Amino acid sequence: RVYAPAEGNRFTFTWDAVIDGADAPNGSYAVEAEAMLLDGTGEPAYQGWRMDVVRTINTHDYTNNGSTDVLARDAAGVLWRDDLRDRPVDGRVETAGRTRVGAGWNTYKQIEAVGDLAGNEVADLVALDGSGVLWHYLGKGDGTFANRVKVGGGWGSYTHLTGGSDLDGDGRTDLLATDTSGVLWFYKGTGDAAKPFATRARVGGGWGVYNQLTAVGHIAGTAAGDLVARDTTGVLWLYQGRGDGTFAGRVRVGGGWGAFSQLVGAGDVDADGRPDLIAYGAGGTYVYRSTGSATAPFSRLTTDLYQGQGSTFNSVA
Repeated sequence: RVYAPAEGNRFTFTWDAVIDGADAPNGSYAVEAEAMLLDGTGEPAYQGWRMDVVRTINTHDYTNNGSTDVLARDAAGVLWRDDLRDRPVDGRVETAGRTRVGAGWNTYKQIEAVGDLAGNEVADLVALDGSGVLWHYLGKGDGTFANRVKVGGGWGSYTHLTGGSDLDGDGRTDLLATDTSGVLWFYKGTGDAAKPFATRARVGGGWGVYNQLTAVGHIAGTAAGDLVARDTTGVLWLYQGRGDGTFAGRVRVGGGWGAFSQLVGAGDVDADGRPDLIAYGAGGTYVYRSTGSATAPFSRLTTDLYQGQGSTFNSVA
C-alpha cells in the first residue's frame, strides 16, 4: 500500500525483484495498480501493464533467477539446493534458503555441475554411477531436473570429473576427466542434450598428483576457462586456459587448501562479472572471489552457506 504524497499526485513504488526472500525468476510479470480515495468515495482508478525481468546468465543457476545455486548430497542420498543472493554485504555471502531436490542420489559416486549443456540457458548436471555409466540431468529452470538421459558407459576409469566452464571459447560448457593413469581428457560440449560431448581429446599426463580438479571459468584474464588443481600436500595450482581445451603452465596459488573436502566452481557469486570458487570442509565454508589476477587469483569472503555443516554433505556441486 502506497499512501498519498505530501504534495502533488504522483505515486511511486519500487520492486526489488525479490519473492519470498529470493531473487524472482526471469520472465514476464503482470503489474496491476488500483488507486482509491482515502475516504472511500468515488470509483477506484485502475491500471495494468507488463514488464520483463532479464538478468545475465549464470552457468551455476538452476532456478533461472540469475543467482548461484549450490547442490549438496547428504549421507541419506538426498540432494539439496541452496540459493545464494550473489550480492555480498560487508564481505559476507548470504543464502536465500534451502530446497530439497530429491532422494536417491547416493547411487552416484560423483555428481558434477556442468553449466548449460543443452543450450536452453539453464544449468545441468552429470552424474557417474558405480557401474561407470554417465548420466545427464537437464535443468528445467525451476530448480528441478528432467528425467536422466544416458550419456554412455566406460566412464568408470575416471577418478575426477569437472565441468561448467567454456574451455575452448565456443560459448558452450565443456568437461574434463582424469583417468586412473593420471591422463587428463577434454570433452568438448556439443550443445546437444542427447549427445552432449564430442569425442574426447588428450590434454596430457601427470595429473594423478592432484586430488581435486575444478573448472572455475575465466578468472585470470586469458581467452577461455581456467582450471585449479590441488595436490596431495594441499597446495592449489592455477592452470590458465589457452582457448583450445589445453592449458598454460601452472601457477602456484598457495598452500592450506587440504582443509577442504570440496572445491566448487560456482559462477559469479559477487556480481563483478568474474566466476568464483566455493570451498567446503569440516573447518568451514568460504567463497573465494576471483580477482582477475593470475598471481593472486582469489580473495576470501565469509558465508552462511553450510555454516556448522562441514561434515554433513559428501558431495557438493
